[in-house]
Amino acid sequence: MTSALLSSHPPGQGVMAMGHDPYLVILAGLISLFSCYTALTLLDHARAAAETGPGTRTGYQWPQRWAWCAAAASVAGCGAWATHFVAMLAWLPGIQIGYDLKLTLLSIIVAITGTGMGFSLALSRRAGGLRGGAITGGAVAAMHFVGMAAIHAPARLAYGSVEVAVSVALSVGLGMAAFRLVGSPGAARRCLGTLTLAGAICTLHFTAMLGVTVEPDPSTAMPAHVIAPRSLAIAVAAVTITIITFGLAGSLLDQHLASRAEREARRLRRYVAELEATQRELRSTARDLTVALDAAAAASQAKSQFLATMSHELRTPLNAVIGFADLMVNEAYGPLGDERYRDYSGIIRDSGSHLLSLINDVLDISKLDANRLELVEDTVDVHRMLADAVQMISGQVDKAELTLSCRPPPSGVRLRADARRVRQILLNLLSNAVKFTPSGGSISITAGPDCDGFEIAVGDTGIGIAPEDVPTALERFGQVDSRFCRQYEGTGLGLPLAKRLMELHGGTLHLVSEVGSGTRVSCRFPAERVVALADADR
Repeated sequence: MTSALLSSHPPGQGVMAMGHDPYLVILAGLISLFSCYTALTLLDHARAAAETGPGTRTGYQWPQRWAWCAAAASVAGCGAWATHFVAMLAWLPGIQIGYDLKLTLLSIIVAITGTGMGFSLALSRRAGGLRGGAITGGAVAAMHFVGMAAIHAPARLAYGSVEVAVSVALSVGLGMAAFRLVGSPGAARRCLGTLTLAGAICTLHFTAMLGVTVEPDPSTAMPAHVIAPRSLAIAVAAVTITIITFGLAGSLLDQHLASRAEREARRLRRYVAELEATQRELRSTARDLTVALDAAAAASQAKSQFLATMSHELRTPLNAVIGFADLMVNEAYGPLGDERYRDYSGIIRDSGSHLLSLINDVLDISKLDANRLELVEDTVDVHRMLADAVQMISGQVDKAELTLSCRPPPSGVRLRADARRVRQILLNLLSNAVKFTPSGGSISITAGPDCDGFEIAVGDTGIGIAPEDVPTALERFGQVDSRFCRQYEGTGLGLPLAKRLMELHGGTLHLVSEVGSGTRVSCRFPAERVVALADADR
């Protein structure tokens, strides 16, 4: 604030001759163009935030939209205000003038508020561009006349009604035209809109100023404290240019970020397209694998059916071979003559029996694969079953020069199970123990309650299995390499079959072994298969 007043010409009498400084007029026009372009650029960002992306009134785009709109209104209002006061600096009325502080501040508030209402209306309604332009033009006109009302001078200012009406009409009309041009995207339309809106601001001012007449009146008292026009104009221009520069810098930065975001979006779209292509390939591969798995399952089913059929067909002649060989060994119908015939018949009988046991194992595996093996459950006397198993395997144990011990379970406990299948499990385990235990070794059988169930375990002091080979031994046809195999090569069906039969009973088979120390196989039956003696006798 200062009391120093500038004077371009000495005061005189009558109507003063007025003019404008051309350089300051050009500066005012440049400020108007700069501010209008920046404001319309920010308005485009507000419109983009409102029309693109998933944002709604409740989404993240809504505050961003109105933040851009507020920035655009601030830049446009400050630019129009700065244009007015720089143009007033260019005005040479020939008398001392100053400006009232309150009305000067009111003029900038009118400019920012009015342009904000116009910009908001242009965004909030589909056809609000013309109305928004009209309100913006009217706000610029209101700012101009409030700023003119802030002038203090030792003279009386008179306004021509025609010039005032024309200036307001030009401001409103050009504002509507500018908003109509910028209603659609495009750099060319934005430039045309900038020229039109800047024309609205400049034509308003200079048309209105054509109708201003200054009549000196020395009796008019000047306030003690007014703002010198040159100081005010320079300060306003500097502040406004700074605001506009920041607005333009923000706009350019946003354009850069938007361009980078667009590049990132294109990259993401390519990446998504690649992912979708990969997904389609994976789906195609999955369909092919499904077809292949279905074909493999059908082939496996056909194989199981074939093995089951062939096993039945092979057992009939094998039973005949074994039966007739047994008759020959026993010489049921008289002596064979040469002693070697009896030995050969014994070999035929033993080989046939072995082959029949293999065929039976294959048949059982085929039934298990086809889910056709059913248990014939009964109450099993475990003590008697162990005794029968020991008696059946004792011949092989004696021939292998091994020691067999059996610790039967406590009396009064029986199992509800398929006696034939449990016996088959025991014989398979005992046969493996005999096969892989060196002469002089021992085999043990233990049975008794275990946790809530019942356990039957077969242990030996044989060659053992490495821990990493245990899964292989439990697979069908799995063979663990060993240099010690005293009697049979084996097919690898004994342990897998015993495991599947235990699972069919709802139990488990667990194998623990160590190379050179022997093997222990435990069969655990669930608690619901343990039957008390009192229940078994009913």
